[in-house]
Amino acid sequence: MTQVRITRLDAVMEGEPREFDTGEVQVLVIKLGGRIYCLAAKCTHAGAPLADGNISGDTLTCPWHGSMFKITDGSVLRGPAEKPLRTYQPVVQGDYLYVDV
Repeated sequence: MTQVRITRLDAVMEGEPREFDTGEVQVLVIKLGGRIYCLAAKCTHAGAPLADGNISGDTLTCPWHGSMFKITDGSVLRGPAEKPLRTYQPVVQGDYLYVDV
């Protein structure tokens, strides 16, 4: 695996999903309860940009067709999506966030 720098930690705001392009993959970064989660940035159903989705508790809802995913592990809570979101391990080093891709 390759570790890729995503962003400065102060650019990640609580409850505000942000998409970052690593050059290899697009990663959605969400901070909840002070913890950072990194997921695939596109819905597994139709490729919607999940950065435009809605967060309620630990659930992310797709803006196009309403699929719901659990932010903590990427699992599908409600379709039409059937495949979970890929997750990436966040790594904090100093003031920066990295992920293994």
